[in-house]
Amino acid sequence: MAEKKETPKRVLAIISCALMAFVSILTETSLNVTFPTLMKQFHIGLGLVQWTTTGYLLTISVIMVASSYLNERFSARQLFLTAAIAFIAGSIVAAFASNFWVLLAGRLISSVGAGLSIPLMFNMVVELMPQEKWGFYMGLTGLVIILAPSLGPTFGGTVVYYFGWPLIFEIVVVIAVFIMILGLFVIEQYHEKKHPSFDWLSYIVIASAMVIFNLGFNRISNGFTDIGFWLSMIIVAILVYTFIKLSRTSKKKLINLNIFKNKPFIFAMISYLLLQFINIGTSFAVPNYVQIVNHASSLIGGLVLLPGCIISGILNPWFGHIYDKKGAPLPLLTGTVFCLTACLLFSLFSLKISTFMVGVFYGIMIIGRQMAFNNTMAEASKLQPEELHTDATAVFQTGQQYAGSMGTTVMAAIISSWQKRPGNYAALTAQGSQEAFLFLTFVSVIILLSYLNLFRLEKKLK
Repeated sequence: MAEKKETPKRVLAIISCALMAFVSILTETSLNVTFPTLMKQFHIGLGLVQWTTTGYLLTISVIMVASSYLNERFSARQLFLTAAIAFIAGSIVAAFASNFWVLLAGRLISSVGAGLSIPLMFNMVVELMPQEKWGFYMGLTGLVIILAPSLGPTFGGTVVYYFGWPLIFEIVVVIAVFIMILGLFVIEQYHEKKHPSFDWLSYIVIASAMVIFNLGFNRISNGFTDIGFWLSMIIVAILVYTFIKLSRTSKKKLINLNIFKNKPFIFAMISYLLLQFINIGTSFAVPNYVQIVNHASSLIGGLVLLPGCIISGILNPWFGHIYDKKGAPLPLLTGTVFCLTACLLFSLFSLKISTFMVGVFYGIMIIGRQMAFNNTMAEASKLQPEELHTDATAVFQTGQQYAGSMGTTVMAAIISSWQKRPGNYAALTAQGSQEAFLFLTFVSVIILLSYLNLFRLEKKLK
C-alpha cells in the first residue's frame, strides 16, 4: 500500500482519472435533449429512446458491482487504460450509427469506460490522500459527478442544434484520446495486486436482479396493475435473497456485505442514492419539458440547465470546506431542504411555467443536491474501517449509477403514461411532469428523514 501523501504527480493522476470519468458521464445525459430528434429520425417512442441513457447507466452499474474485486486484481494504470479504450471504441460506433440499435450498442460498449473510471477515481482519493484531505478531493472529484450529467444536456443540445447528434460522440472521442495520453504518463501502480477468486455466481445473480428491476419499473407506464411489473418484483426479491445467502457463505471476492452492519452507513447510502435519483431524473425531465411543453429548441432545452450547473460548480469546493470545518449536518440538511423546495415548486407550477423559471427551480435543486451529495460520501467513508473502503466505494458508485438509471426510467414511465392518453400531447406531457415532480418531492422527504436518522445514530455511537 502506497504511503498516503499529497504530491503533484498524484494530484495529476486523480485529475486524469476524473477527466476520463467526466467525458464518460457527460454522454450519460447529453442525449436526453436529443430525444425528440432521435424519435423522429428513428421513428421510435420515448419509452424506447430513453434506453440510450438508461441502458448506459444500467451497464455502468453492473460493471461497478465488480469494482472492489477489479481494484484488488488490477493496477490503477491497467483499469484506466481499459476504461479509455472501451469508451473511445464505443463512442466511435455510436458516432457512425445508422439505426437505433447500432447507436444503443455503441452506448453500451462506451459505458464500460465510465463503469471502470468512476470507482477508480474515488478509490484513488481514499487510497492516495490523507484523510484530512478527503473532503477537498471528494469535492473536487465530485465536480465530475455533478457537472458532467448536468452539463450533458447543454452540451448535447448545442451540438445537435448546430451540427447534429453524431458530433457529440466525435468530440468526446478526441478529448478522451488526449486524456488517455496524460493518464499514461502520471498513473502508476499504487498497491500490490492480489489474485482473489471472483464470485461469478453471486455476480450473475445480483446483475440479473438489477436488470430485471429496471425492466420491471419500465412497465409502470402501463399502470401498477400490470402483471409484468409485479412478476418482475417477485423475481427480483428472490434474486436479492439468493445473493445475500450466497454472499454469507462464499469465500470468493465480490462485495463484503459487512459494510451494511453499520446502520449510520445505510442511512447515508440511502440519502446519497436518492439524491442521484433526483439529479438524473430531473436532467431527463427538464430538457424534454422545455422542448415539448414550451416548444423551445434543443439548444434552449440544454442551456436551461447551464446557470445552475455553473453556480453549483463554483460553490462545490466551498461545500467541501464547510464539511471539513463545520461537520456534516449543516451542508447535508441545508442541501436537502433546497432539493425539497425545488421539487415542490416544480410540482406546483409545472402545468404552466416559463422556461426562465424552469432554470431557476433547477438551479435551486442542483445547488442543494451538490451541497449534500459529495459530503455524504465523505461522511460514509469515515464510518467504515480502511479494509472496507473499496467495498463501500463500490456500493456507493454502483448504487449511484443505478439510481441514475432508475431516475430516468421512473420519470420516463410516469410522463409517458400521460403521453399515451388521448388529448393534446404538450398538455399531457405537462401533467405527467407534474406527477413526476410530485413523486420527487416525496423522495426528498425520505432523504431528509434518512439524514436525521444518520445523525441520531452517529450521536449514539459517540
